[in-house]
Amino acid sequence: MISLLPIGRVISLIAAAYAVVSCLILWVVYDETTSFLTAISIGSSGSAILHVLLLGTFYCGWEKIWNRYPVLNKVLFPNLNGTWEMVIHWEWEGKKGTSNAKAVIKQHFLKLGMDVEAEDSDSQTLLAKPKRDVETGRAELYYVFLTTPKHKSNTDPQEPYKGAAILKLSFEGNELLQG
Repeated sequence: MISLLPIGRVISLIAAAYAVVSCLILWVVYDETTSFLTAISIGSSGSAILHVLLLGTFYCGWEKIWNRYPVLNKVLFPNLNGTWEMVIHWEWEGKKGTSNAKAVIKQHFLKLGMDVEAEDSDSQTLLAKPKRDVETGRAELYYVFLTTPKHKSNTDPQEPYKGAAILKLSFEGNELLQG
């Protein structure tokens, strides 16, 4: 998700927030009775507290913020965390078919991953990239995966293989990914 944000502006805003917090603390505590080093120490402590709050928000609290302000699902990127039921339409060596599967998406503010367990294979994500369609603004999930086929007793064992998919979130809501 962080890749959807203008990272240069985010870093600039965080740096400015640190500077403002430090300056405000210095301005409030520095007087004739407080040494300059003590004021700097207190200002640094305030910046450290801001740092902990930002880290907590990025790593733990972002999902609570997304739940409280659903508009962030549209503005930034939707929260895809959870278990998704899948129907996989496949084509391999001239054969076509479908397979039922379950996907578990683990999304954090800075990373996103997905594991898929199907009737006849297991997949793990090698790369997942959230994006927005440039023209429609529709949420998309690009991912590259490694699939390990499950060996069945009446078939020859298959080697693991890599694949790629582009999943688009439904226009009707955040309950359906297609691709």
